[in-house]
Amino acid sequence: MTEQPGLTGPRLQAVLYADIHGYTRLIEQDEAGTILRLTRSLALIRNLVGDYGGTVVNTAGDGLVAVFQDVHKALHFAIEMQRELSCESAWAETREPIAWRVGISLGETFEGQDGVYGHSVNLAARIQSFAEPGGICVTETVYRIVRDNAQLALRSLGRRRLKNISAPVEIYAAMPSAAAAAPASPLPRDMLRRTDPSQPDASLAILPMENLSADPRDQHLCQGIVADLITNLSRFRQLMVIARHSSVLVAAQTTSLREIGRRLGVRYLLTGGFRRAGNRLRITVDLAEAESENVIWSERYDGVMQDIFDFQDDVTAMTAARVAIQLDTAERRRLAEQAHPALYAYGLVLRGQDMGLRFLPDANLHARRLFEEARDLDPSYGRSYAAMSRTFNVEWRYNWTNDPDAALNQALVLAKRAVQCDNLDSRGFSEMGLAHLYKKQHDEALAAYEHALELNPNDADLLAYTGDCLAYVRQGDRAVQLLERAMRLNPYYPDAYLWFLGDAHFHHGDYARTIETLSKMRDQSEAHRLLAASHALLGQMDEARHHARAVMQVHPNFTIAHWRKVPPLKHPEDLELYVEGLRKAGLT
Repeated sequence: MTEQPGLTGPRLQAVLYADIHGYTRLIEQDEAGTILRLTRSLALIRNLVGDYGGTVVNTAGDGLVAVFQDVHKALHFAIEMQRELSCESAWAETREPIAWRVGISLGETFEGQDGVYGHSVNLAARIQSFAEPGGICVTETVYRIVRDNAQLALRSLGRRRLKNISAPVEIYAAMPSAAAAAPASPLPRDMLRRTDPSQPDASLAILPMENLSADPRDQHLCQGIVADLITNLSRFRQLMVIARHSSVLVAAQTTSLREIGRRLGVRYLLTGGFRRAGNRLRITVDLAEAESENVIWSERYDGVMQDIFDFQDDVTAMTAARVAIQLDTAERRRLAEQAHPALYAYGLVLRGQDMGLRFLPDANLHARRLFEEARDLDPSYGRSYAAMSRTFNVEWRYNWTNDPDAALNQALVLAKRAVQCDNLDSRGFSEMGLAHLYKKQHDEALAAYEHALELNPNDADLLAYTGDCLAYVRQGDRAVQLLERAMRLNPYYPDAYLWFLGDAHFHHGDYARTIETLSKMRDQSEAHRLLAASHALLGQMDEARHHARAVMQVHPNFTIAHWRKVPPLKHPEDLELYVEGLRKAGLT
């Protein structure tokens, strides 16, 4: 093809074409609402696509075209886009969601002022119509490139004739494989960490809320209700509340309330059910004594989506009363004065927090986009700023930025903004403490963490992060105490607790105990640095070199020059000892 004026190319690119299923019908049913949701979806896609190596080159009505230099990245983005937008309806207060269909092709394209052109663009546009709502279709060329990816499930839809394309085209449906899409399975029984059965009177676990609607879109709502109940109840000093992670794992192992209570070491259990019919909600809760399995109080709440936060406050207050907690006036006032964010913003933050737990560069940026959208929807929502702060801190820690100082400064700015928006939420103070800590401002970090603990003394994660901070300022004994209390509140604790505890032992000079602690981690990806240094300082060089090699496999960009800037140790000699261990292990 001869190059035409105003066109550049040809250029080999992956083309992604996305279109809304049933757009005309949705417009006819609710024109203003559909256009609002379309605009919101397009804004989110535009914000995310660059983080996956793509560019939106054209939008028209209910469709868009994006191009990628790498077909793997195009498919990765399509999967994450569909996963993200599938959650939209649960927070949009509408019965019928907007569902996108996606087609991906690979071929030469020409770029002009109004977008991209070529046979590959036409192919992507045609094959998307064969995708299920919320699904993805790819051409045979794309299939041949990605078919060996174990994270994908690819299914042939056969050879199809496409409008204005002469030869039949084989089309494949693409989706995450069962292993990639499935949630983490519960721990095997021999790995369960039992707790002391002599539980205190005021001990409570909130079990996963049952989604009685059987609509997977409501699962985030169920999780959000439980998470906020735990957070609110954790603010009461006299009540010990088990962390959600542990409750989920144990509830997946058994349906016996007595056994759940014994494993978690609690006297009371709160169970619930969630049902949604359109915009109407019904939440039922039962408070049971675990050992006898007797229900001692139950309640039903009816309302609409906009009132869901009031429901949570009611359940929190009533539950606290039924377990004989003596609430003083200040505590009641603190709960009553909480300002609730816009419902959709709340959902974005929950989804972003899930994404951020992957600790990958693109997932971290994806999470940040969700938090930014939550902030734009509700500029006074403190939790969105706290969540954004964490993404910049993670970016700085793993050296995923060309301007690390700016990233860490932004983490602190956002944490302070979170506190300005809601000075009764411990999350903002916790993120402020983390940012100060990595800026080596130790007094300010400790002050922020201590204030966060005053606001939420039974938050297991907060106790663990505070313990981690104390380990860096030679307060190892208290660090261990707080981490052990975090493990008591969250007996099925995540690996991070062991990581923090190993850190505390290391900086206390107990390398053997460091190794013993870190060996209990299910995923030792982040433990290899400490393990390499600990073995080296003990003279166990074969083990030290093994973990040094593992460090480079997990983080190929690791250098001692960068990493010596990361551990926020107050005393320089402590850092030099750590670096000496890493060098002895063979890291450079």
